[in-house]
Amino acid sequence: MTTSHAVAVDAGQAQEIAERLYGLRATASPLPGEQDLNFRLRTDDGTSYILKLHHPSADAQELDLQDQALLHVAAAPGAPPAPRVLSTADGRTSATVAASDGERVARLLSWVPGRPWADVARDREARWDDVGRHVADVDRALRDFRHPAMDRELLWNLTSAPVVAQFAALVDAEKRPAVERVFERYERFVAPRLDALPHQVVHNDANELNILVDDGGAVSGLIDFGDVVWSARVCGLAVAGAYAMQGHRDAVATVVPLVRGYDRVTPLGVGELEVLFDLMRTRMAMSICMSAWQHSRDPSNDYLLVSQQGMWGALRRLTDYDAELAHFRFRDACGYEPNPAARRIRQHVESGAARLRPLVRAGVESAVLAPPDQLGSVPGAALAIGRYGDQRDHEGSVGSQLGVELFLAVGEPVFAPLDGVVAESAVDALPLSVGGIVLLEHRTADGTPFWTRYRQLDRASAARWAAGDAVRAGERLGAVGSTEENGGRPPHVHVQLLTGLGGEGITVPAVAPPDELDLWRSVSPDPNLLLGRRGGVSARVARPRAELLRRRGSNLSRALSLAYDEPLQLVHGKGAHLYDQHGRAWLDLVNNVCHVGHCHPRVVAAGQRQMAQLNTNTRYLHDTVVDYALRLAATLPDPLRVLFFVNSGSEANDLALRLAQAHTGRRDVLVLDHAYHGHLGSQIALSPYKFDGRGGEGRAPHTHVCELPDPYRGRLRDKAATGAAYARDVEARVAELAAAGTGPAAFFAESLQSCGGQIVYPDGYLRAAFDAVRAAGGVCVADEVQVGFGRVGRTFWGFELHGVVPDVVTMGKPMGNGHPIAAVATTPEVAASFANGMEYFNTYGGNPVSAEIGLAVLDVLRDERLQARAGDVGGRLLSGLRELAARHPLVGDVRGEGLFLGVELVADRDARTPATAQARAVKEAVKAHGVLLSTDGPDDNVLKIKPPLAIGHDDCDFFLEALDAALAVVAATHWSDR
Repeated sequence: MTTSHAVAVDAGQAQEIAERLYGLRATASPLPGEQDLNFRLRTDDGTSYILKLHHPSADAQELDLQDQALLHVAAAPGAPPAPRVLSTADGRTSATVAASDGERVARLLSWVPGRPWADVARDREARWDDVGRHVADVDRALRDFRHPAMDRELLWNLTSAPVVAQFAALVDAEKRPAVERVFERYERFVAPRLDALPHQVVHNDANELNILVDDGGAVSGLIDFGDVVWSARVCGLAVAGAYAMQGHRDAVATVVPLVRGYDRVTPLGVGELEVLFDLMRTRMAMSICMSAWQHSRDPSNDYLLVSQQGMWGALRRLTDYDAELAHFRFRDACGYEPNPAARRIRQHVESGAARLRPLVRAGVESAVLAPPDQLGSVPGAALAIGRYGDQRDHEGSVGSQLGVELFLAVGEPVFAPLDGVVAESAVDALPLSVGGIVLLEHRTADGTPFWTRYRQLDRASAARWAAGDAVRAGERLGAVGSTEENGGRPPHVHVQLLTGLGGEGITVPAVAPPDELDLWRSVSPDPNLLLGRRGGVSARVARPRAELLRRRGSNLSRALSLAYDEPLQLVHGKGAHLYDQHGRAWLDLVNNVCHVGHCHPRVVAAGQRQMAQLNTNTRYLHDTVVDYALRLAATLPDPLRVLFFVNSGSEANDLALRLAQAHTGRRDVLVLDHAYHGHLGSQIALSPYKFDGRGGEGRAPHTHVCELPDPYRGRLRDKAATGAAYARDVEARVAELAAAGTGPAAFFAESLQSCGGQIVYPDGYLRAAFDAVRAAGGVCVADEVQVGFGRVGRTFWGFELHGVVPDVVTMGKPMGNGHPIAAVATTPEVAASFANGMEYFNTYGGNPVSAEIGLAVLDVLRDERLQARAGDVGGRLLSGLRELAARHPLVGDVRGEGLFLGVELVADRDARTPATAQARAVKEAVKAHGVLLSTDGPDDNVLKIKPPLAIGHDDCDFFLEALDAALAVVAATHWSDR
């Protein structure tokens, strides 16, 4: 760095300035700076600050731009770590001070801990993800920031590339051609696309000195907002990528996690991804040119030339890198199909527009579809197939085969499936072991190019083709080569369909590396598009765990959560157990969906049997649907006999709401606090668990929340928590509606509340609540989605525990043991109100397959006496949990019925203070023993236990031992600071 101004203000003067302007008594030490003077200030209590004294030529409005940008970032929700602007004693963000070279502007910033990125190892993927996320966090904080100076003319703005390109003449001759190529590409390809991209103020200088990291390698802050500028949003990421690429052999692979990390915070658009790689190269070229220009103005400062070496090393490696491949890699990182043209090409073939011809002669019979190591020599005219996706050795690791191998007798002809032009015919330059290669280029109807490639052809037949030769569909292309031309393997021809990069300087591999499988399968898709083999030619490829997590993050909604700190990868289930990819068994105490046991063979067989016969809708007569309706109605008390079949509990509750509103002509609904009735919009509005939670929009006008009758932590406790006392709140809500000139359409209540914390209502509550609602003309809905079908043991339905009969019953999860089936049961009177002329139809509700599965579940419940088991095993669990409660003060309450149990953890039994962090820790601790639990409740401090009814006594003992150990470990941990 140049030090021509270093004596303008010394450390002692900096200390005086800090005390006079900011009231800080601190020790000053100089820091590097190009034109500004920077000092680290350390106070006696260990607090550090940055004092910046800007060069006399600094623009006051640009300094204000920095200050206002930092203030804006600091005020943003979830503000990312960055310097904070500190005011002078009289409230100013800056002040003028005298220096030997003129007046300088003083600014004081908070100190951001960490070391510059340049000083630490830069090769850990997690760190690159973190850098991308942090750059995106800063961009997100600045997205609505505006300032008069934001669109200043700044040479370091990537949009200034045409101006900086004029400095290329100052670059030495070795580097100049590469630099000029980048600027030519910018003018031709990038510049025309930039205006259409999202624009905002960006940091614009996330380089190796401005990104700070902590001792663990995570980003601790982004400093130096001196280059903030209005630009295309993607330019800020491009700057970070350009610096990240320095010093890496595969620079593009290095920045893929950076791009992925940015996208996870601020999703990148397809247009941004299209130009991102070129913008990274543009930043490199600009850095080289700016160094040359600055050196021309200060020839004695050779540091300016040395500083460009990192950028030149990266640009030199990337000069001939295919921009299209980089584009594909970045799209893949963000969850897009890597090649955007691939879909058009597949559609061209699948739609029939391609008019395909067979690749092999008609007399060849397909004999076997198997991995190559299971194929012997192929006699006569038989065909064997090595599958697309088969595992192969790839540079020391296992990869997936791209293309398909057609194992045929030597000399068997191979024909062109489509009209095309020879793009390449390679023979002489290849070793004998790979035979001959022919690459054909084809076009879709809209002119999109694609290719087919044929390897291991007889060399003589391949040699007769030259680039540019036209080939007609069905024309003989070549013949299968000899064993020598197949590298000693059985004779075959390897066929690939290519959607991009063919003949473009990038060789599409025959085997995809494991970490880029999706990328290359987009470029080289399933060749059965060409073959049209009915059974397919593709092998299923298992993804590594890390790739599963990445793909879930990019292609499934981030609103979907994963259980546990270390998510499980489950592959099969049986009874009350689940099994992961390593074969480890996990006792499942939370999955009340697989009601009669995971993958119950009787239920599975019923579905398979009916699927092989017929699946249709309820507009046709079918015995099974009627049989199931009768069997289900027989489990319910009179007068509940009319059934509607749907697909989920959410849909069932939505229909129940429609029934109630049709019957009463009203819209207002009473619900219990903390209730959850489903994920549909209508049910979110009835679910305080959601609308009062994170991301919720609060109570809708037609929803009226009644007090949750929680005898343990509710307003009324212990002896005061009677059903009648709690039901008075329902009476009060009804009275409020009456005063407003209306009444309730419905009262929705889970028969035992689940998400509210496994709550068992006090005796008499539902009866009193139902009486109050019915007296006002409302409909009473019992939500049995979580607790029905014998789970509570003593009764088949949860509402029966309370001695009431609802007007509507909704059911779901357990009905199909994992198959999506649900239902609404109601009275003839309510059903008649709904039959108002508008047809009710549900495409899948009540289909024969679902009905057969539902019948099988009822059969298993009956024949295996699972309701009785729920009572027996649940009683054993309840007793064991109460014994644990007597020994572990962390357990505040144990409650439940049958196999619907809750264990509420408290930090203080007298105050009943929720132990939320401890509950999470207990959940993780029992998982370490092989037991799966979950937590719920308003404070997420209740362990919920809702296992499949197939659970046995040994499972109970195993769980109780695991929970005993977990409670002891968690109780021994200090929680005062959590």
